[in-house]
Amino acid sequence: MLTTITTKGQVTIPEAVRRTLGASVGDKVIFTDVAVDKKQAVIRIIPTTVVEKLAGSLKSSVGYVPQEKARKIAARALGKRYA
Repeated sequence: MLTTITTKGQVTIPEAVRRTLGASVGDKVIFTDVAVDKKQAVIRIIPTTVVEKLAGSLKSSVGYVPQEKARKIAARALGKRYA
């Protein structure tokens, strides 16, 4: 099964491969065992349920900021920087 890398660096995982691996929309993929000399890597499917289970499991010194507020803060900072 052959696929092409797009100008954005994206590839489509063929339907037969997705079906065989049980991959579905929203799942994540991770590239491991990268062998530069062989120009190959292993792609592993990380089911959404695993990601959801891990969500929030890491501690952070930064409190939660709603997306809209974070955008406003970033906009002000960029405005000052490039004004």
